[in-house]
Amino acid sequence: MTPSTGQRARRVPTPKCPIRDGEPCSLCFPGATGPQDCGLVYLVQSDDELLELKAEMKAARKGE
Repeated sequence: MTPSTGQRARRVPTPKCPIRDGEPCSLCFPGATGPQDCGLVYLVQSDDELLELKAEMKAARKGE
């Protein structure tokens, strides 16, 4: 609770980067406000070869 208002402080959720699994969105793409309008996320999600590479990298990380 905040002392001045007596209400609970709200937590703002941190968006996760869909490219760098498990990491928060760092707004690395100029002009992006989060993953929802990130050009890098759009490029990876719309390219079949990049999606396949991302899946292979994720599987390799889980196998470690």
